[in-house]
Amino acid sequence: MKRFQFLRRRSLFNKLIAIVGCSLIVMFTVVMFMTMKFMQNSYISLYATETRLLLDQIAQNYDKLHHQSVDVLTTCRNNSYVKAFLADKNQDGKAQSTIIFNMKKSLEHINLLNERTLSTLILIGRNGNVYVSNDDKRMMTRQEIWDSEPVQHALEHPDQITYSFVQERMVNSGTYDQSIAAVEILRDSEDSVYGAALLLINLHSFEEYYASILDPSLNSVFIVDANDFVFSSNDIQMIGQSEPELMERVNGRKGSFSLKENGHTIMGEYLPYYDSYIFCVIDDSQFFLQASNWSLIVAVGIVILIVTCAIIYALLNSAFRPLEKLRAKMHEIQEGNFEDRLEVEGEGEIAELAISYNYMQEGLRRYVDELMSMEKEKRLLEIHSLQMQINPHFMYNTLTSFKFLAWQKRDKELVESLDAFIALLQETLGNKEEKITVAQEVTNLKNYVHILKIRFGDHIQVNYNIEPAALKCICPKLILQPFVENAFFHAFNDQENGSIDIFGRIVEDHLLFEIIDNGKGMDLHSDLKKGTKFSGVGISNVNERIVLLYGKQYGVHIESVPGAGTFVTIELPAIQETLDPDSEASAAGGSSSSAKPRRAPRGLLNDEDDLLG
Repeated sequence: MKRFQFLRRRSLFNKLIAIVGCSLIVMFTVVMFMTMKFMQNSYISLYATETRLLLDQIAQNYDKLHHQSVDVLTTCRNNSYVKAFLADKNQDGKAQSTIIFNMKKSLEHINLLNERTLSTLILIGRNGNVYVSNDDKRMMTRQEIWDSEPVQHALEHPDQITYSFVQERMVNSGTYDQSIAAVEILRDSEDSVYGAALLLINLHSFEEYYASILDPSLNSVFIVDANDFVFSSNDIQMIGQSEPELMERVNGRKGSFSLKENGHTIMGEYLPYYDSYIFCVIDDSQFFLQASNWSLIVAVGIVILIVTCAIIYALLNSAFRPLEKLRAKMHEIQEGNFEDRLEVEGEGEIAELAISYNYMQEGLRRYVDELMSMEKEKRLLEIHSLQMQINPHFMYNTLTSFKFLAWQKRDKELVESLDAFIALLQETLGNKEEKITVAQEVTNLKNYVHILKIRFGDHIQVNYNIEPAALKCICPKLILQPFVENAFFHAFNDQENGSIDIFGRIVEDHLLFEIIDNGKGMDLHSDLKKGTKFSGVGISNVNERIVLLYGKQYGVHIESVPGAGTFVTIELPAIQETLDPDSEASAAGGSSSSAKPRRAPRGLLNDEDDLLG
C-alpha cells in the first residue's frame, strides 16, 4: 500500500518515465530493425558481388572442362585406329586385335581430363564394336548404349558436342552411379555416321567445380539444363527436380544475372557449351544470421538502451527532486507549517518556482502571524469585556442574600460570603491572564458555588474529585463555571435535592474534566438558554475558545437524557505548571471520590450560546 501511495505521489514523474521509456524502446526497436535491415542488405549486396565473381570463375572452369572434353573427343574423331575400329565391318580376329592394340597405344598418351576429374571414354560403332577405357566393363549392351538418351540427343545435333545427364550406370565402376556425358557423333567424309564417342564425367567431380568454391552452408547451388531439369546440386534432394517457374523468370537470359524472390537472392550464370544455367540461391535472413554476429549487435544495443534509460532516469529524477520537495513543502503549509524554507535547487524554471514559493511562504507566514496576533488580541478583549459584564441581576440577588444574612445576624456566614464574593470579583475583574492553573479555576468555582448556596441552600451538593496531577495543569479561565451555573439554575427546578460531581484527571496526554448532574436533563436540539448568568461567558464560548487555543481535536462534548441528567466532558491538552502545594491542597478541598466517574457517549456541542442542564 505504501508503495502504491509513493507511486501516486510521483504520478507525473512515473508517467514521464513510462512515456520516455516506451519511446526509447520503440525507437530502439525501429533503429535496430533498420540497422539490421541495412546491414543485411549490405551483407547480401557484398556477398552477391563476391558470389557473382565466383560464378564467373566457375563458368570459366566449366569452359576449360569443355575444352578439355573437346580435345579428347576431337582426338578420337581424328584417330584412324578409332575410325577403323568403329567403321570396319569385316574384320577378322587378328586384324581387330591389331587395331585395338594400336588404338589403345595411341590413346594412352592422351591426358583425357585434369587430375581432379574422374572420367571414362566409351567408343561405340555402327559395326557393333564397343571400347571402354580404364579397363571398366560395360553395364549395358551396345544397343542399349546406342539407344540411350545422350546418344540420341547427340544424333539430333550431329554438328556439335552435346552434354546430357546420365542416371543409369553405363560402366561397372562404383564411382559412376551418375555422370555427365559429353557426346560427339563420329562421321566419315561422306557424313555417314559410323559411331559415337562418349566421355562420361563423374557427377561428383563435375560438382567439385562449384562445391570447392561456394560454401554449401550459405548457398544452395544447382545446375538446370535446357529442359528445366536439375542435374547437379549441392543439395542432393534437388537433383532430378524440375524448375519451370524459375526458368520462365530467366526467360533465356545470357551471361550473369540476379533475381529477388520471397526473401531470397538468386544469382545465375549461363553455361553456353552445356546449354544450362548454374544458380546460386541465398536465403537473405539465414545468410545474415550466419554471416554476421547479430547476437553481439543486439546485446550491445540492449546495453546501450539500458545505459541510456538509466542516464535519462537519473537526469529526470534529479530534475524532479526539487519539485518533489516543493510538493512536500506545500503539504506542510496545508498543515500550518510556515517556518521551513525551501532550498533552491535546479536551474531555470524550477529554481524560479522555488524562489517564488519562498516568497509566497514568507508572505503567508507574515499574514498568518498577523492574523493570529489579531485574533489573540480580539479574544483577550472579548474575555476582558466578558469579565467586566457581571450580570446586574446576579449582583442584585447576591447583595440581597448578604442583606438577608445581616438581618438574621448570621455574621460568620456573612463574612465568609463577602470573602468569597471579593475573591471572585478580584479573579474575574483583576486577573487579566487568559489561562490559569486548574487549582485556581477550581478555587474560583468554589467561591462561586459558595455564593450560589446562599440563595439555593444546601439541597444541591457539589463534589470535587480532582487528581493532584491535574491541579498543576494549565487551562483557560472560566471553563467550569458556565456548566455548574446551568446545572444550578435549570437542572433541579422540580427536585428537592440534587448533586453535581466534578472530576478532573489526566488520560495519557489529555486533561479531562467531567461534570455530571442528576437533574432533569434536557433535549440538546430544542432547549434554549434560560435564567440568570453570572457573566456572558457561555457554553459555546468555552468550546470556541478551546478550539481556537488548542485545535479541533479538543473541545466540549455533552450528552443528556431528559429525566436522567446531563454529562459534560471538557477535553484539553495536559500542559503542566509547577504550583505551590498549599494552593493545590486548598483547591482540591471538599468531598472527593476515588471511584471511576460515570461516562456516557459523547455528543457534539451545538452552536447556541448556552445549553440547559
